[in-house]
Amino acid sequence: MVSKKLFSAVLATAVILSIVGGSTVAFAQTQTSTATAKPTQTITQIAANNTNFSTLVSLLTKANLTQTLNGTGNFTVFAPTNEAFDKVPASTLAALENNTTALTKVLLYHVLDKTLYASDIKGNGTLTTINGLPLSYAVNGTKVTVDNATVTKTDINATNGVIHVIDSVMIPPANATAKPSASAAASAAGGFLGLPGFEALYAVAGLLAVAYLVIRRRK
Repeated sequence: MVSKKLFSAVLATAVILSIVGGSTVAFAQTQTSTATAKPTQTITQIAANNTNFSTLVSLLTKANLTQTLNGTGNFTVFAPTNEAFDKVPASTLAALENNTTALTKVLLYHVLDKTLYASDIKGNGTLTTINGLPLSYAVNGTKVTVDNATVTKTDINATNGVIHVIDSVMIPPANATAKPSASAAASAAGGFLGLPGFEALYAVAGLLAVAYLVIRRRK
């Protein structure tokens, strides 16, 4: 006959095991449900498989930019929907389609050369697009605008960056000038061999040292 103490011990053990087991299962289920699957498609592939971006994909093809957004890298694309392109005057859209240079400038005005998630966009400021043009943005509560467009969906993850959906096409101002590259900026700053300040001094010192060694060897 089983004693009351032994029976109580077995019962307590069973209760503890059931609680621990239940907690483990619940945790596993929580982990599975909250896990985020890794993206398997590039920006170009995601856009091509979404009928809402058919106009954008068509224009990217005309500008020979599909491979750029299909390759390796870290991009942020503010992607206008078909409805966004419908807002553009037909004459303006036709002019862009017939001018590859102008079309490329407009399309690249929607692309950043880094991955920028919604949580990274705070306050008001200016971003630099992949073609060096300044792109203003503003955050007002839950509303985010870039240039004249409102972001309607964020953080569509791709293997090479992220897509944010916008409701208008952004046209860069006619007088917008591209930000010079780092090398161009250094040259514009002047200095020996285009190197400003102390960098120029180090360059001169290095050349003098080489000249000194050459003279000593000749002696």
